[in-house]
Amino acid sequence: GLGKTTFAKAVYNDERVKNHFDLKAWFCVPENYDAFRLTRGLLQEIGSFDLKDDNNMNQLQLKLKESLKGKKFLVVLDDVWNDDYNEWDYLRNIFVQGDMGSKIIVTTRKESVALMMGSRPINVGTLSDEVSWDLFKQHSFENRDPEEHPELVEIGKQIAHKCKGLPLALK
Repeated sequence: GLGKTTFAKAVYNDERVKNHFDLKAWFCVPENYDAFRLTRGLLQEIGSFDLKDDNNMNQLQLKLKESLKGKKFLVVLDDVWNDDYNEWDYLRNIFVQGDMGSKIIVTTRKESVALMMGSRPINVGTLSDEVSWDLFKQHSFENRDPEEHPELVEIGKQIAHKCKGLPLALK
């Protein structure tokens, strides 16, 4: 609820980003990591999926490697839980085929995943009480002025405080 995926989506959908990369792919990684599903999902995202390769992991990996070769790509792996280096190592070999400037964004709740991926984590913090109240107000009062309902303001501030600065909860 800190906004990791929301932030990654904002980057992914930004016009400057769209024009900067040859290929873009977004894949929400299931908690029970499945390399076959991940490879197939990335191929579908970049439009290179072929049903005849559907059940052959080696063919899928070769196809993904070929699809990325020499291209500048952006891949988002959203909500990664698996921090087993060996299970991710095969994917690294595929991604090195991309052109210089290719990027991979990984969102995760686990610092060990960021470290295993070879990056330092960028922690998304919680919102202050003031910003929390502003966000809560914006969504709960919509276009109305909260001062018109003073009896709800104190309750709203208590609810916002209980959300502990988590944007998703506040929304």
